[in-house]
Amino acid sequence: MGWLFQEFIFQWFDIPWKSELLGQLGDTFGALNALFSALAFVAVLYTLKHQREDLARQQLQIDDAALDQHLQRFERTFYELLRLLREARDEVEYRYSKNYAGGSRQRESDYERRVNGAQAFKRAQFELKYWVETKLAHAETISAQEVAEIYTKFVHSRYESSFAPYYRLLYTILLRVKSDQKLKPAEKRFYGNLLRSQLTSHEVALCCYNGLASYSGSFKTLIEEFRLPKYLPEEFGRSLLKMHYPGSAFAGRD
Repeated sequence: MGWLFQEFIFQWFDIPWKSELLGQLGDTFGALNALFSALAFVAVLYTLKHQREDLARQQLQIDDAALDQHLQRFERTFYELLRLLREARDEVEYRYSKNYAGGSRQRESDYERRVNGAQAFKRAQFELKYWVETKLAHAETISAQEVAEIYTKFVHSRYESSFAPYYRLLYTILLRVKSDQKLKPAEKRFYGNLLRSQLTSHEVALCCYNGLASYSGSFKTLIEEFRLPKYLPEEFGRSLLKMHYPGSAFAGRD
């Protein structure tokens, strides 16, 4: 086919059919072939580049969709765990020990009654704070182990089956937020703050006491990381807990 095309070119432009001219024309077509080959190669590279960009965009869209689905699932699970936490809180029960006289506080009219829910945390925190302060009245300091022993004596050993489900759920929520690989740090802080907003000061104080006990595992670390006692008022034992928790657990974030 190539020689027919060359003959057509010669006849069209009325070029004499000579071997010298044929050689020159062949060289010309060789250069054109090289040029067309180079252009074809560039075209292939251009096509591959756009295909790679298209694939990258498609992958990004897939990743974004997967991330959105993950966040939706995480949020559903988070709010479901919060609901279960509230239910577990309602099931917590507590009654003052026989030796607790109320200290400087006026005792409730139903002092001897067993109470549930928020009232249970409230009374447990009142009694625990009383015994810790009583210990401090005879010593300059109190160790974390001593605080844990008081907590164990007046709360854990008496109502462990009541408080345990609550603490396990709270631990699970904090751990899920901490260990999620797709949540950004700001998102983890958001969910941590949201959880903290659901807790009363009595709950926060008791959680901090519980975190000092060896059987609480890494609960103390999570309390510190999510700064649960950040807004704990002084009357709930803020100064006492500062002896056993780092200052960062009570500080705001930059």
